[in-house]
Amino acid sequence: MSDFEITALVLAEHEIFRRDFAALDDLSGEDLAAAWEALHARLEVHAVAEEQLFYPLLAQEADGEEETAEGVHDHNEIRHAAAAVGEQELGSDAWWEAVRNARQVNADHMAEEETDFFPPFKDAVDDEQREALGMRWLAFHDEHEEAEGLSGADAKVAEVVAIEVPEGDPTV
Repeated sequence: MSDFEITALVLAEHEIFRRDFAALDDLSGEDLAAAWEALHARLEVHAVAEEQLFYPLLAQEADGEEETAEGVHDHNEIRHAAAAVGEQELGSDAWWEAVRNARQVNADHMAEEETDFFPPFKDAVDDEQREALGMRWLAFHDEHEEAEGLSGADAKVAEVVAIEVPEGDPTV
């Protein structure tokens, strides 16, 4: 398996999220604000990339539409939890409670993807296509660094399921 296939890239990003959430505990002031802002943006880039590249293909597999609906619901829940952080005063008890909630919602979602979504996806989608999706994943991240051009709005399951993911060369 290539380090550039989509599930490997998603898993690597999950580990970064775990580290970034933990790192917040050691920060304060402007450093804390900047770290949260960057993490919040990466969460959105990750969610939209999954919704445009991973979930549409997952939806085509057995039980995939149900898993896709669960994943999109989780992403929307993460969006709401992350937005709630911004409604609190930085560093306050309420802010930290909102961060803990966002962290837990995200952790639960990542665990579900890793145990329930990835194994059947890897069985159903060949290495070549997973690597092509990985290249698109990287390009998407480059294009939307710091969530540039992304709205943060809730995703709709029907729209995610309807996306057609091309096979083969990611430059097409």
